[in-house]
Amino acid sequence: MPQQRTLLHADAVWTIERVRKHAAPVQWSATYEAASGRWVVPTDGLLEFQLAGVVVLLDGLTALGLPQRVPYRMRPLQPTGQTSIVVCAHCGAAQHRTAWLAGLQVRTLSPRDMWQLRAHWRSLGSSLAQHQGKVAATDGAPQTLHAVLGPGAPHTPTASQPAQVPSSPPAVARARRFMAQQVHAASGERWSLGDAADVAGCSIFHLAHLFSRHLGQSLHSYRQRLRMASALQRLEAGEADLAALAHDLGYCSQSHLGAVFRREVGVTLGQARAALKGC
Repeated sequence: MPQQRTLLHADAVWTIERVRKHAAPVQWSATYEAASGRWVVPTDGLLEFQLAGVVVLLDGLTALGLPQRVPYRMRPLQPTGQTSIVVCAHCGAAQHRTAWLAGLQVRTLSPRDMWQLRAHWRSLGSSLAQHQGKVAATDGAPQTLHAVLGPGAPHTPTASQPAQVPSSPPAVARARRFMAQQVHAASGERWSLGDAADVAGCSIFHLAHLFSRHLGQSLHSYRQRLRMASALQRLEAGEADLAALAHDLGYCSQSHLGAVFRREVGVTLGQARAALKGC
């Protein structure tokens, strides 16, 4: 896939890049292999990875840990550009500092996690600009990544062997894809959890049970967290009309969105907008 890469941080152990993939057809890419272990964290757009016999949806709340030399393919879910942060461990780096990246892993991030990461990447981008494009040493980079993605962080349990990565039932995958696409479109068009159940091909009660069992959260919670991730993305992109943002995401008012955002993310919409401005 054609792409543009911006280096945000580099040291003896890690390289952090912002990768902007250009608009491409909604189809599977060629097969790639990671030259080194890495985390892929989406910040704008929806992307699926096919690897180890399963399909992993990166929906704005999901981070994918790719070990070295595991074949994978990618597919965008919309024919527009999309952005991810890619964190690579250098080959030959001290194993004890990168051990938490070993094995194929899928991490479910909270809106607070995404806020922490976005604010951190914002600081890296600012440091890059201040040093006229030269990457400066940033001691906090490994610590921030370890706090969100390292051992002890909430995640979807996986084994070290790719063949043992668990997959959700097809109904859950269909519902997640539908909900992620609806939230990402942010058209203001109303849709319900019942619509997600219709797409999944089961009752809303059965779908709620499947979400609780396989994702550890309710349908409502998943949709709300997707909305928070989308709100963060819009604010980072420079969204100034908070009332329009609330409407597009399906909230009845700006105050409603603001209350939910502060509870889920930990800061106000205004604070997030100011912190991410110019990112």
